[in-house]
Amino acid sequence: MKLMVLAVGKMRSKALREVCEDYLARLSRYGPAEVKEVKAAESATPEQSVAQECKSLLAALEPNDHVLVLDERGTQQTSVELCGLIKQHELRATKRLVFVLGGAYGLSDEVRKRGKLFSLSKMTLPHELCRAVILEQLYRARTIQHGEPYHHA
Repeated sequence: MKLMVLAVGKMRSKALREVCEDYLARLSRYGPAEVKEVKAAESATPEQSVAQECKSLLAALEPNDHVLVLDERGTQQTSVELCGLIKQHELRATKRLVFVLGGAYGLSDEVRKRGKLFSLSKMTLPHELCRAVILEQLYRARTIQHGEPYHHA
């Protein structure tokens, strides 16, 4: 199964980009994993930006993808629960488990309806920081799955 983070825009912060690259490299040791970026919109209004970005996000998804949409209104899980979710999808032979991350102005209802809402926090987080956090949590889940000492509960 491939784990994918589908995100809007390139990482502007060099420090966060390096963190993401590090966790993606670590995560890739456990199986296919990637970050796919769609272009951030340069529209005149936030609404136009969201519409354009979400159209690109939806186009990047495959019909059989299992989608978890990162949204503050979503379900929160512990790291161990995320590990269990990944295991369940492996047992179901899910081809791609995709975590969708919107841009600065968020996501449309159409994207939210494409998958299950999944929350990293009830707080609003910058989208670049969210990318780093979800990659770290995916790595953590894989280490839990393999009984490695990274996670201390």
